[in-house]
Amino acid sequence: MQPDNKKIPIKYIKKEAEDMGEFFEGASAGGHEGYLDMRVNSVINRDGFFYMGLVCLFIWWAFDSFALSHMQNELFRQILTYGGYGLFFALSFGTLFRPLATPVRFHKKNQEVYVWHKKVLYRIPWDECEMSICVAKQNEGYRGLQDGYQFNLWLNPKHAVNKDLTGQSHEPLNMMHNMNHHTVVYGYWEYVRRYMTGEEPLYIEMSEKSRTPRFSKKVATEKGYIKAILIFVPAIPIMLLVKPNSMALLTPFKAKWPKEVHEWTGERCDWH
Repeated sequence: MQPDNKKIPIKYIKKEAEDMGEFFEGASAGGHEGYLDMRVNSVINRDGFFYMGLVCLFIWWAFDSFALSHMQNELFRQILTYGGYGLFFALSFGTLFRPLATPVRFHKKNQEVYVWHKKVLYRIPWDECEMSICVAKQNEGYRGLQDGYQFNLWLNPKHAVNKDLTGQSHEPLNMMHNMNHHTVVYGYWEYVRRYMTGEEPLYIEMSEKSRTPRFSKKVATEKGYIKAILIFVPAIPIMLLVKPNSMALLTPFKAKWPKEVHEWTGERCDWH
């Protein structure tokens, strides 16, 4: 189950894709000298419920316009109408901006992997890091019509450092789940495997700041702050619709690493 036990053959459509840079861009919280932070599924896959909520809001608006508007009891109509809007708004935006989990820290210099999951801190030796790809259980109800794939990092209870989990079974940490394509799940696996084994080609950049959307001062200096703001503000709702997973990184609700991880890492970094 260790990364170096299985090398997945991948055919690349484009030569420039061989370094797998798309997985760094899409799933990494930051590259550093000596370690790499990779986001988990609950952070990189938030768009599903967001879009579902928007669709439900549209359907509810249509239902309100053509059905509820004819109700004679105005008070009951308002309660039902605003209750529906509130429910679907919470489904869409509440799930999008819910608290962010900490990434998984692959510390190559220390030859350890650090995980903070459900208030349990795991310190995993490099050669005991267990990962696998499996058919996701939540998709079995489709009865073969559609397979879901999931990339799991298995948390061994013996690696917990702040709680005694003796007698408990391994806990799967969902790194990526996809119902439509298994390629991206295998790609994420392969990216992590290459990093852990030092295999090339592999794209990674040393991040100077957190990899979250932000107002570009460089662009503002070049184009002028007023013009940059006039471009930036209308772009926010567009980006929210086009790249909701990226915009979700702006939530102020973020889990923090325990102080032990900063001590092991040798620096403080709480990027998500």
